[in-house]
Amino acid sequence: METLAIIRPKNQLDDSKNTVESFGYRALGTTMIDVTPLRDPFWHYFLDELKIGKVDYVIITSANGAHICEMLGLNASNIPPSTKIVAIGPQTRAALLKEHLRVDLVPSEYSSRGLVKMFNNIDKKSIWILRSAFGSSELLEGLENAGAAVHEIVIYTLKKLCGAPQQAFVREVVEGTVAGVLLTSGMTVRAFFDCASRTRTREQLIARLGEMVVGAIGKPTAEALCEMNVQVDVIPNKATFRELVMAVHSKLSARAP
Repeated sequence: METLAIIRPKNQLDDSKNTVESFGYRALGTTMIDVTPLRDPFWHYFLDELKIGKVDYVIITSANGAHICEMLGLNASNIPPSTKIVAIGPQTRAALLKEHLRVDLVPSEYSSRGLVKMFNNIDKKSIWILRSAFGSSELLEGLENAGAAVHEIVIYTLKKLCGAPQQAFVREVVEGTVAGVLLTSGMTVRAFFDCASRTRTREQLIARLGEMVVGAIGKPTAEALCEMNVQVDVIPNKATFRELVMAVHSKLSARAP
């Protein structure tokens, strides 16, 4: 049985392992990012603006963000019908629905640039973005250039992890018989390589990745891997974890003798 290595958030790791195993692989998994909720001083102002109908769009850019929004008090009762809730992709959409929050819009390309492309006629529209401390400037700049009044609230931050479980994961990827690695965010890529640097296996990791199938969930993740001098073998058409597993499985099947 071949092994696929995955790095996933703690609350998604078990489900992701089950997905990998459903394709007939052993799942080697770990979490390399710790999610810490933050209380932005403008959060209550945002809720007040929302309740009185002064918010046209709310953009949520991750499943983690969806869970934290609910923790901070965003719920169906304080979102008026005039406000459109936007999820960056299907995983964020599913997380919002799980928290009993509706979703009105999802872009066809699950990224910041996909969100910018989706919007039309947003001049003077009030748009609030709820996301992590590591969000790119592309989304803010794109919406502001289109004439929107854009507000950002940082609702959580991310801390890279490199304890005993993460170091053991890196060692097995470098020294074991892993057939493929699946990466799902630029931050995850950076945490992976930082941990390899701390264990003095960064160059060995790059060499090993060149021998296996490397899957990136989307363009930003692929770009982060390219910055690490790693060639990306597959990017799925849809940026979901299941589609990523399917794409890597297809590539591995094509390589089989």
